Amino acid sequence: MNPDILQPLVKIAALLITGYSVHRSLSPPNPPPAPKTCIDKRTLFERAIRYVTYCSKMMTWIAVVGDALATASVAFPSPLSRPLGALLLPPALGLPQNFASAAANASALPPLLPPSAVLLTPSALLLLGAAATAAGAVLRVACFAALGALFTFELTIDPAHRLVTHGPYAWVRHPSYSGVFATLLGASAAMLAPGAWLREAWLAPGLAGVLGHGAGAGAGWARPLLAWAFALFWATKVFYALKSTARRVTTEDVELRRVFGAQWEEWAARVRWRLCPGVY
Repeated sequence: MNPDILQPLVKIAALLITGYSVHRSLSPPNPPPAPKTCIDKRTLFERAIRYVTYCSKMMTWIAVVGDALATASVAFPSPLSRPLGALLLPPALGLPQNFASAAANASALPPLLPPSAVLLTPSALLLLGAAATAAGAVLRVACFAALGALFTFELTIDPAHRLVTHGPYAWVRHPSYSGVFATLLGASAAMLAPGAWLREAWLAPGLAGVLGHGAGAGAGWARPLLAWAFALFWATKVFYALKSTARRVTTEDVELRRVFGAQWEEWAARVRWRLCPGVY
């Protein structure tokens, strides 16, 4: 297959894998538990965890679908795809500045200039991010299956709770949290990798405009500012979610040890690692 066609197709596939994997990983397999079974429900993270995960899914879909459509509009130009490119790509990448008139008159659009070609090649970081999110989703789904009805996004101890030590729990004590780390860090890598639409089309031109040089200087400010707000909100949310998840590891170990006693001690002695075998 022609590399000029293969590379954007690989990139689009990696983006869609990322979106689906994040969605699968962060979708609750069971309804919310009874409030009386929840542990440490005083913290904001515990009260809002389903909103946090929903936000992560929606933001990921916005970034990867926007990237896939922008990439397709550059890789496969046509009277149908050019208006889409005009809407998704700023003048900094060589597209017309008047988005509305460009969308209305596709046949009059000039050829895309070379800077937009940066979107066509899947970077190693994008592929690594897609692989990490896929691995995180597989691990999370395995945890959903191992715990069954006991798996909730909220931190709970149900009266019918049992200590699960098979499946991924035979390797580390908190594999679902390992999956969260892989999911969120992988999605971050995919969104912000070299050649990513969010980075190349909006963040980089916006920064160039602030510095007063380069292709982004003098470009419209509304969309770059929105893109930077999106990226900063995502980074803050990911940091908060991962920090809160790491805190959960200790809280959960303490509670499981209290409830299951010697059974937990035997399991913890056998499965020493919390998140990653040989590391932590």
